[in-house]
Amino acid sequence: MRETAVKRFLLYVSAAAAAAALLYVTLRFLLPWLLPFLIAAALAAAMEPAVRGLQTRLRFKRGFASLVLTLFLLFVLGGLLSLLLTALTGEAYALLRRVPALLGMIPETLRVLLARLDRYSALCPPWLRDAAEEALTRSVTDAGALVGTLAERLLSVLGSFAAALPGVFLAGATSVLAIYFTSSSLPELRVSFARHASPQTRRWMETIRRVVAQSVSGWFRAELTLCAVTFTELLAGFWFLRQPYALLLAFLITLVDALPVFGTGTVLLPWALVAVLMQNTPKALCLALLYLVTLTVRNILEPRLLGAVAGVPPIFSLLAMYLGFCSFGVGGMVLFPFLLLFATQLRRQ
Repeated sequence: MRETAVKRFLLYVSAAAAAAALLYVTLRFLLPWLLPFLIAAALAAAMEPAVRGLQTRLRFKRGFASLVLTLFLLFVLGGLLSLLLTALTGEAYALLRRVPALLGMIPETLRVLLARLDRYSALCPPWLRDAAEEALTRSVTDAGALVGTLAERLLSVLGSFAAALPGVFLAGATSVLAIYFTSSSLPELRVSFARHASPQTRRWMETIRRVVAQSVSGWFRAELTLCAVTFTELLAGFWFLRQPYALLLAFLITLVDALPVFGTGTVLLPWALVAVLMQNTPKALCLALLYLVTLTVRNILEPRLLGAVAGVPPIFSLLAMYLGFCSFGVGGMVLFPFLLLFATQLRRQ
């Protein structure tokens, strides 16, 4: 009896290890390779009602209807992306033109900042003042090395981005062609799958397709809603403060807020601290208030948009984020909670 229990336990452990290895290989290798075709399949399925409408109402052939809708989708997405990039590039160019003037202001700004820090430190106990001066001296000494390290990292990132551009363009072109080919031959693909798959397999695949569609659509709607609300709040706050480059700053801080663990406070709170040290208390208060507003709104909306859909205890979401970070970095912190949501909904189905 005990030997049977040990064998069953070893069998479960082996099955779990094999499933974990298969999941790792799929996410690490197969998913990036198949991503253009998975995106094409999802978009082709979403375009299917429109393709049928063009076939029945305008008497278009299926291939021509798929071509028209693929080009329309490419035009819409390309137009929106070009508008966004044009606005961001304009503000980034204007900011780069001011970089020499900003660099020239650094010595005077540091002198004023150090003078104010000296006045503040005069009110502190001697031991705290000595510790602060030592930390400040060490920070200034390490600043040069830090700037050099950041410059090397920036050059490395730019080099990696330039090296990845051909692959990005190839993946984009492959996705566009895959959308057209999948949409134009979708009925034949469905018939071929139904002919070669058993009824039980078809039922499982239909369940998985429905759960994936629900999970992806719900997750994307929730994330896009949160990002849109945060971007609107930041843009309105920066316009109220008459902050230059409001659109660019709101977009970049929204990207930071979309990352797991990070938030708007990663940028707004240090910014408010610098404003206090520069004796710009009203701006510091406005930045702190803007952070509180974005934090409060996100904490109110996020449980409604994500928690209510997932129905998973927070400890499991935290565990999924940590395991994702250990396995795949920041991307895994987004992917693993989504997989947890998918597994939960699949189990309910």
